[in-house]
Formats: sequence, structure tokens, C-alpha cells
Amino acid sequence: MTRQPDPWPEEEAPPLTGMSDLFDSVLILPSRILCVGAAILLLAMMLVTVGDVTIRTLFHDAIDNAELMTSHWFLSGTIFLPLAYVTVLDRHISVEVVEQFLPVRVQQIKMGVFLVVGVAIFLLLAWQSWVLALQKMQIREFVSGATTFYSWPGRFLMPVGTFMFALVMAARAVGYFSGRVKP
Repeated sequence: MTRQPDPWPEEEAPPLTGMSDLFDSVLILPSRILCVGAAILLLAMMLVTVGDVTIRTLFHDAIDNAELMTSHWFLSGTIFLPLAYVTVLDRHISVEVVEQFLPVRVQQIKMGVFLVVGVAIFLLLAWQSWVLALQKMQIREFVSGATTFYSWPGRFLMPVGTFMFALVMAARAVGYFSGRVKP
């Protein structure tokens, strides 16, 4: 029996800045931690959903506030926390119809400019969502469901994820502008 090649071989992530491994690892480690946190939230969301469906089917009861946990805590974490790590791995979807014919230096400058614009957008998003999360924490925001459900803790997942995403994009932009990182 012949072994088939792995369709997704493990490859090392491209450097963020190309300046030093230590500097890159300072950004990569928190990105990985946030990604693991997103995976834990995804697992928790699956367990709560399956548990709720099972309890509803077998016992005609429900897990209190299961829908609220999913919509206010789990989803925002699974969406925003892994963004930085996806950028570290350079796994965002891209279509290079024209870009492949451009000189490498033009590609680097183009990517650097796009990343700087992305940094500005995501820093603004992080700042606005952080201010909102602080306001909701101060008033101890809750949603009335089966019981009182405090929704404000989930509001902090978006600013944390978008801020880390902006930092990693800024580091990658530095790498492109310096010419140390190739697209």
C-alpha cells in the first residue's frame, strides 16, 4: 500500500517582520493563545448546543440561557479571537489574478499599503468596541432569558481579537515595506 501525500503539509509560517525571531514570537505567542481560546469557546458552544438538544429531546427541559450563551459569548469569541493567528499563518483568502505578474517589490508595497489600511480600520473597530464593552460592564448589562444572563463579558472578546489582529497586520506590513517578507 502506498502512502498518499498529505494534502495540507505542515509548513512554517512566513516571518511577520523578518527582523528577528524574538520580536515575531512576541506577537505569535499571544495570537496562538487567542486561537486556542477560540477553539475552547467553539468546543463549549458545541457542548452546550448538543447538551441543550439532548435535554430537550429526552427530558423536555432545556439548559437555561443556552441560546444567549451562544449568541453573546461563544460566537464573538470564535469569530474575532483567531483573526491574528490566521494572519500569522498568512492563510487569509486571496485571489492573485493580476498580482502574480507584478514585480515582487510592487507586490510587497501593495500588500503593505493594504495592511496599513486594515490596521487603521481594525484599530478603530477595537477602540470603539472596547469603549462599548466598558460601558456595558459599568452598567452590568444583562439579558432577561430563562434567568438573568450577564452579556457584558462577551463584549470584551471583539476588542481583544481585533486589537491583536491589527498588531499582527502592522508587523506584517513592516515586513513587506522593509522587503524582508515576500508575498
